[in-house]
Amino acid sequence: MKPLDGIRILDLSRLLPGPYCTMLLADLGAEIIKIETPGLGDYMRLIPPFVQDPATGETISTAYLMVNRNKKSVALNFRNARGKEVLMRLARAVDVIVETFRPGAVAKWGIGYEAVRAVNPHIVYCSLSGYGQTGPYRDRAGHDLNYIALAGLLAANGTAGGPPIPLAVQVADLSGGMLAAIAVLAAIIGRARTGEGQYLDVSLFDGALSWASTMIGGAFVTGKPIERGKMQLSGGMACYNVYATRDGKYITLGIIEPHFWQAFCNAIGRDDLKGRAYDFDAISDVAAIMQTRTLDEWIESLRTIDACVEPVRDFGAVFDDLHIKHRGLIAPGASMPQIGSVFVFAGNDYVPPPRQGEHTRAVLRGLGISELEIGELEKVGVIKSGD
Repeated sequence: MKPLDGIRILDLSRLLPGPYCTMLLADLGAEIIKIETPGLGDYMRLIPPFVQDPATGETISTAYLMVNRNKKSVALNFRNARGKEVLMRLARAVDVIVETFRPGAVAKWGIGYEAVRAVNPHIVYCSLSGYGQTGPYRDRAGHDLNYIALAGLLAANGTAGGPPIPLAVQVADLSGGMLAAIAVLAAIIGRARTGEGQYLDVSLFDGALSWASTMIGGAFVTGKPIERGKMQLSGGMACYNVYATRDGKYITLGIIEPHFWQAFCNAIGRDDLKGRAYDFDAISDVAAIMQTRTLDEWIESLRTIDACVEPVRDFGAVFDDLHIKHRGLIAPGASMPQIGSVFVFAGNDYVPPPRQGEHTRAVLRGLGISELEIGELEKVGVIKSGD
């Protein structure tokens, strides 16, 4: 049994943050009913690159694949009057709703928190948006790069003297999705004690700013400006940095603790560096040393010391890693490589991402809607059945 077995979640989200949130909840056992507009569906389905699933023969976006496992898809146009009626029937039968539209949109369509609470007083309703439901920025469009730029994270990312460099991972999108999942879990626990549902206002920008807290705190305390490539944990210390090796590959040193640094200096025969772990000026000396051997030679020679030294690997090597396989972090039964559930205690099941509308008929039948009405709804374009 998984922790969220029996919890039903209506997922009105699309693209990355909301689907990532609901995938985490699905991994914990929740039943996710994903609502997609007939025809268009989740925009993530349109994002390249595409692969052909050898199990089904379907061409699918790899981006969509990675955040939509273990879900059901219902293709429903809830902006249509009859479609809205069906959606509200679904809302009565679920525990949680997650939506990622612009602030005010769901209220305009008559499916916002107040409308749903009127038919389901115990609902946990999570609105996940770029800048939140209130404030001067609430109506702005945005994406991850915009949020991390305004939160100060982008300005801090890059090399000394160089321009800001976009992060390879969508920090605001994924941190916001995780915060939404945490908020939903907390609200479910609260409802178990009080019987009351709750409205949750979660912002991607807020999530990005919260991740900047340690960096910003240090700047406030010292009074020093944040300098790209020179902060302690982003290129400013010899002991915590990325270095090129003789064969053009890269190695990471994460040697913050003094005893680890002492062991490293002993291993490379450089007593003169023992007091310079945190010096920016010592980086060039360490860089010259790391250029004297290949990556494999360094890993082999430093493996015997406990000093936080690891290679920089590409994803091909990551998927072959014995530790990752042992932890079950590759989705079992997946027809192509995919990171599985990180909740090891909850198991690591894998149900492929649904085709658009794959579960429309089954879910509507579960609401007591007759086959005749389902057929009528499909005929007028309110729903789409993928089965």
